[in-house]
Amino acid sequence: MKCSISTYYKILDAELYNYDDGYMKLNVDVNAKSIDLEEYASKQKKSIADMCNVPEEKVIPISRLEYETYADE
Repeated sequence: MKCSISTYYKILDAELYNYDDGYMKLNVDVNAKSIDLEEYASKQKKSIADMCNVPEEKVIPISRLEYETYADE
């Protein structure tokens, strides 16, 4: 079965966001029968940290509500 997954992150202290808090949303279509959600989330967090040039501890998974509240500010 195919499905879509959205994940939301708060990124702290990244030059990309002028060292303010930044927010990122990732969407992916997956095969629900073959995805390991914990592994997927771990890899996404590492990828975002690498892209933003920050340690993984600075990439914080957040809820969609928090993302929608703060991302448009």
